[in-house]
Amino acid sequence: MNGAPAADGAGSLEKALFDQARAGLEVYDTDLRILRANPAVLRMRDRPADAVLGADVRGLDSGFPVSPVIDEVLRTGTRVQDRPVTAYPEAEAGQRREYVVTGYPLRDGDRPIGVASMIHDVTDQVRERDDLDLLSSARAGIGSTLDALRTSQELADTAVPAFADAVAVDVVESVLSGDAPIGPVSTRLPMRRAAFQSHEGAYGAFPVGSASYYAFPTPYTQALGDLRPRLVATVSPYGQWLVQDRARAEFIARTGVHSLIVTPLTVHGLLLGMATFYRDGTRPDPFDEADVSLATQIAGVTALCIDNARRFTREHTVASALRRSLLPRTPPQVAAVRSAQCYLPGEYGAHWFDVLPLSSCRVGLVLGYVPGEDLWASATMGRLRTAASTLASMDLPPDELMAHLDDAAQNLGRDQEADPGTRQHGRPRFTASCLYLTYDPVSRRCAMASAGHAGPLLAGPEGTVSRLEVPRGAPLGQGAPYEMRTVELGEGSLLCLYSDSVTGRYPAEADARLSRLRDVLADPSATPEEICDSATYKLYRGASRDGMALLVARISRLDPHHVASWTFPAEAVSVREARRAARRRLTDWGLEDEVLTTDLVVSELATNVIRHATGPIRLRLILDRTLTVEVSDDADTAPHLRHARLQDEGGRGLFLIASFTRHWGTRYEETGKTIWAEQNLIGA
Repeated sequence: MNGAPAADGAGSLEKALFDQARAGLEVYDTDLRILRANPAVLRMRDRPADAVLGADVRGLDSGFPVSPVIDEVLRTGTRVQDRPVTAYPEAEAGQRREYVVTGYPLRDGDRPIGVASMIHDVTDQVRERDDLDLLSSARAGIGSTLDALRTSQELADTAVPAFADAVAVDVVESVLSGDAPIGPVSTRLPMRRAAFQSHEGAYGAFPVGSASYYAFPTPYTQALGDLRPRLVATVSPYGQWLVQDRARAEFIARTGVHSLIVTPLTVHGLLLGMATFYRDGTRPDPFDEADVSLATQIAGVTALCIDNARRFTREHTVASALRRSLLPRTPPQVAAVRSAQCYLPGEYGAHWFDVLPLSSCRVGLVLGYVPGEDLWASATMGRLRTAASTLASMDLPPDELMAHLDDAAQNLGRDQEADPGTRQHGRPRFTASCLYLTYDPVSRRCAMASAGHAGPLLAGPEGTVSRLEVPRGAPLGQGAPYEMRTVELGEGSLLCLYSDSVTGRYPAEADARLSRLRDVLADPSATPEEICDSATYKLYRGASRDGMALLVARISRLDPHHVASWTFPAEAVSVREARRAARRRLTDWGLEDEVLTTDLVVSELATNVIRHATGPIRLRLILDRTLTVEVSDDADTAPHLRHARLQDEGGRGLFLIASFTRHWGTRYEETGKTIWAEQNLIGA
């Protein structure tokens, strides 16, 4: 009597537990017939009790395939723990459900009498985990480069097939060129197909790289108008809005798309582009509002990366424009060389180069490089180029020029260190490289000095190519001394100054690329312009991030008949003899109209040697596009241009020379100095 109520109470508790459990509970006999099922599992099956109890579980697998787990438990006699099962309930129109099934064997002693199962619906947890994994992958994989097109393709690759069966990304045309994004639009907007991906290799409505058009009114244009995502849960290829957009209607019909999400790519309320996610028959579950939230987050990550790429493109465009504006457009025409230049900007660093006419038909060639990733490198390059040009105009030998240029670089380095933006942008310590050489077409002597830059290549008239070894000093800004080397060049030889980036960043590339450059230079019949064109194609393949700069010069020798020189003793009578010799040579050259000006220059410069210098008077005339008069002596004293007062009897010599000639200046030699004056030829 006392035990019966307790047993009834336990049975009531067992029934309450079975009926009220949130997990699905089922009991099966050894023939896999369902003996008992609680309300939770009936809801999962979406079937009434009379359709489940007594039925073979294998016959109910449609939309709820748990029988393989139950059969495995019965066969092995062991528990199966937390087996994942994916189901597509028939009543939920293709919606996917995720379950975790645990099966237990039931025994009467050692005899199996059935199986029990516990089923948990983990659809929400699995979806949240998958969404977090996908979002994490998007944040890690999208934006690996500062390239808007690459970033767009990374979005498509990340979303297919994990989230969508196809993804199309369009970007506003102006954004690809670095222009600022725009606000919502209600008119036709130029956009370009930036990326497309499909799990089955299908092609999109527009080829990648082509213009992509949106017709009005469609969900696409609605999203462009208010910058809010649009969900089209059910798509019919014959829907009314698709009539307006034939290209996408054909794509939807061809691929069997049944659901899509349209998501604008926006930053701070401004439009960068559009991403569209499609699902077709491969994935029967349509997009829902939770998917819209995930798509919006992925689009937000992509938009930030595209905007970073746009800003970089804009800065790179401005920096490239600044660099080009600071570089010579065409090399000057000089007698010493016929030159050509090739400049292809990169993403990093700024090159500069110059062909600098010097006194007495000489020429200076310079090529330099400033590392850096922003406008600062371009501006610094411009300052160094100006400094190098100014120092070259003072007729300094290459080693002295490099020393003064190093002083200017040290000042720039101090300015950089004092700039608060240096630490903010993480700029490395300032440095730059430079190669400077001068060539004299009269003596055919070439003098060179280098600041951390490779020496030039020299191609002989017969086509042999070798390197001119130059003492490679420290890069600019280090305060180190520089050495100069002087060589004599053969007439018709070719000099090639090239940026270090030509040989590539990596040692493995250097030999191959340098070999290709040597092959280009080895053609003795090629002009400098042809060499630059050929080098562009052969060296810039796999575009170097540093860009490329080449300065090619075919050297020549000045006609010996256009040079005349004399030496006179430092006596007063020598001034008259010097004028007489100069007149005779001008007459031989047919330059009688230049006699008066030349007489004045020769008289004043020769007189200065007698009065203020030492050693003999060395006079030289050089005829080219202009006429150059040189007077050399053994003194190191520098002449000064001054304006004499009315009552002064002298002091007007250099002032007169400056007034009647084009240029004048002083050039210091190993011993003594040379004062030169350049005259324009009448009628030239």
